[in-house]
Amino acid sequence: MPHLSLENRRIAKNTFALYTRMGVTMVISFFTTRITLQVLGVEDYGLNNLVSSVVSMFGFINASMGTAVQRFFSIEIGKNRIDSLSKIFGSGFYLHVIVAIITFIIAEIFAVFFLSKLNIPSERLFAAHVVFQISAFSLVVNILNVPFLALLRAREEFSKVAILDVVQALMRLGVLFLLYSIDFDKLISLSALNFGISLSYVLGVFLLAKRYEEARIEFVRDKEIINKMLSFISMLLFTVMASVFNKQGIVIVVNLFFGLTINAAYAIAFQVSQVIETFAMSFKQAVVPQLMAAYGEGNRERMNSLVFIGTKVSFLLMMLISIPIIFEADHILKFWLEAPPKYASQFTMWVLISVNINTFSYFVYQSVHATGRIKKLQLLTAATFLLSVLIVYASFNLGGGFLYAVYVPIVFSLIRCWIVVFCAKEAIDLNIHVFMKQIVGRSVLLVVILVAVSMYVHFLLKESLLRFFVIFVLNAIFTLAGGYYLLFNAVERNTLYGLVKSVD
Repeated sequence: MPHLSLENRRIAKNTFALYTRMGVTMVISFFTTRITLQVLGVEDYGLNNLVSSVVSMFGFINASMGTAVQRFFSIEIGKNRIDSLSKIFGSGFYLHVIVAIITFIIAEIFAVFFLSKLNIPSERLFAAHVVFQISAFSLVVNILNVPFLALLRAREEFSKVAILDVVQALMRLGVLFLLYSIDFDKLISLSALNFGISLSYVLGVFLLAKRYEEARIEFVRDKEIINKMLSFISMLLFTVMASVFNKQGIVIVVNLFFGLTINAAYAIAFQVSQVIETFAMSFKQAVVPQLMAAYGEGNRERMNSLVFIGTKVSFLLMMLISIPIIFEADHILKFWLEAPPKYASQFTMWVLISVNINTFSYFVYQSVHATGRIKKLQLLTAATFLLSVLIVYASFNLGGGFLYAVYVPIVFSLIRCWIVVFCAKEAIDLNIHVFMKQIVGRSVLLVVILVAVSMYVHFLLKESLLRFFVIFVLNAIFTLAGGYYLLFNAVERNTLYGLVKSVD
């Protein structure tokens, strides 16, 4: 019991640190996006998003590696085999160097043969190539940083990483004000200055990680560890590649059919969704290392408890902020950006619905990852990501409107949730009936209540700051009260009370 109390206290303190970071970065992001749109203009803003999306596609291998390295760190910490961490780090760093080289080569091949094929005005093609090259170098630097960041997360150094994230966000905001006094191409200047900030962030992570003995820059070619990593990564790789292809592929498809203006609207919606996901992700990041460690030490009861309570808390956190934004998207975007791209509010509403659906499968997905039995899960979820992009493309090709870019992913989000839950039944013997009844069923009921309350206020009052405030407050009251009495059982309420109390 004292051990669990200590672990719960750590979750609470890490969550508090991550939410402090999130609060500061959200405020900064509010101004960053607004100023970026003003400085660059709608078309260059869309172009910046397009090029960044293309480069991000080449980071799929890196994403798989980061997940694998952190998983191996957490499992070994759970088993209390600290001596193995240096071998895992060295092997992970060795593989990341190889990944960085491969990624850079693939990106350069794309730049030479395919970048000019995108729907980019001829007068901005040079800027697109320069920004692409800067983004490619930035991606390589971030790839080499992953083992250090994974170690810090597995070691639960969230508060220190949070400070770095806030400093980075402040620097990016400062860069935007510099652009007002720069006469050179502002898009290129922004990319170059942001690359310098990325280098500073990587240096900060490196110095933090070097406090641990295992974080040594050396190649370790331990065949057993490398083979285990590659076996795990090979199963992750296809899914991560498909996920990146899904997110960034839709950006490219939208560009091919509708141009940079709709790209900008979609980019705004996607950025809003990332902010909302971050709101819940701060809690998720604090829980996942302990979920993995619980599996490593053979404590299935605690792992299952973390899955259930984690899913419920994440859902409520998403509801706190999603419902007001869905109902007041148009008003919020006008207040935020003054002149948001046309259709941005419609994109935002539907993207948020898709993001909220994904909340139900996150911790279940992580529990399956802890076991390492992920082959079926990865293949099936990858298939949904690929099919989603293909159906979006087919919809556009048959004359469908640009909102099919968000309608189709919602359907596949539901399908993926079912896949994850059924794969978890095999991997961790998840009780599907209990999961559906205690979490999904009760959550859907709560959503109906929240939507009804917000809809009533939305139609009762005229668009104004007052209406947003009333919706926000009532939604918060009903979310917290409904969640406490409808979602959580007596044991979970005591756990939550202990988590909150431990922050004091």
